[in-house]
Amino acid sequence: MIILTNQLAQNIVDKMMNVIPYNVNIMNNEGIIIGSGDKNRIGQLHQGAVKAIIEDRLIAIHEISGGAKPGVNMPIYLNNNIMGVIGISGDPMIVEAFASIVKVTAELLINQEYAFNEKRVRERMKEEFLYQWTYNENSDANFIRMAEVLHIDLNLKRTAVIINSNGKDIKDKLNKFLHVDEYILRINLNKVLIIMKSNINLQKRILNIYDTLENVSKIGVGSDEDILSKSVQQALRAIEIVEKLGIDRAICNYGDLAFIDSITNTLDKEKFYSLINKLKDEGKGLDLIDTLIAYIIHNGETTTVANELHIHRNSLNYRLNKIKNITGKNPRNLVDLLEIFSACILYKLN
Repeated sequence: MIILTNQLAQNIVDKMMNVIPYNVNIMNNEGIIIGSGDKNRIGQLHQGAVKAIIEDRLIAIHEISGGAKPGVNMPIYLNNNIMGVIGISGDPMIVEAFASIVKVTAELLINQEYAFNEKRVRERMKEEFLYQWTYNENSDANFIRMAEVLHIDLNLKRTAVIINSNGKDIKDKLNKFLHVDEYILRINLNKVLIIMKSNINLQKRILNIYDTLENVSKIGVGSDEDILSKSVQQALRAIEIVEKLGIDRAICNYGDLAFIDSITNTLDKEKFYSLINKLKDEGKGLDLIDTLIAYIIHNGETTTVANELHIHRNSLNYRLNKIKNITGKNPRNLVDLLEIFSACILYKLN
């Protein structure tokens, strides 16, 4: 249950005294004055409030007694529980006419504050849950129970989508693209995670996000995984691969890049590093590694590759021959090209 704080009590008092010409006091559920038009009375015990709490009814006071001045005192409630007492100072025969409106208004303000706090607490719980869902692979009993409290269906198939953006209000803008049972979480200054439902419309929706919003540089899309954290890591890795290899692609689907990622986890790194070291040591100033990557990304189309690298086709041919002479691997041979490209991947992604 919400606590009737001094700040909330004083806010209510100030609002009431803007509309009625009498002093207003608010006492907590122990009868202590915690808000008043007369600041000198704050902290005093109000016997009329104590009596109103005990008897659970309006109490009229006609003479000064026990820290109480003439007026009326009414219990105020939240969810049928007494939160405190609101009092109006003055002749009870006169101020009682204001009693009902003051009581209703005070309870309305308390209910609004309670609803706001409850929403804030629930949002904080939800954000903490989303962080756990994003980074933890194990779903224990507490995690499942929290999902039930937040009405999050863990059985729905979902895909992690990472939005790379430097827009300060990108999270608010992304909310309009969410469907029911989808969630959004900022994971750092430049990345926002959307937990989206997996269906045949997913790619179309992602393309719509990219086409509609400004300041979106890359979108990483994980695979449809039973464990969401795996999909999140895939979406992040997809963006990393595209950026490190210089691939000209805005929407980065991990499924399209999984083979490249697997190379970094399965090959004998030391064997392939020797090829890279030769290219670095003997091909200084020629950017042979970037030449290889561009060559395979553009399917060996020499004109396109030369344009991409801003060099003449003859210069490109010179570089390819240089690669062959240094490594003993011919980039124009598919088997050799696969081997030296794998070496470049290991170099760029590790």
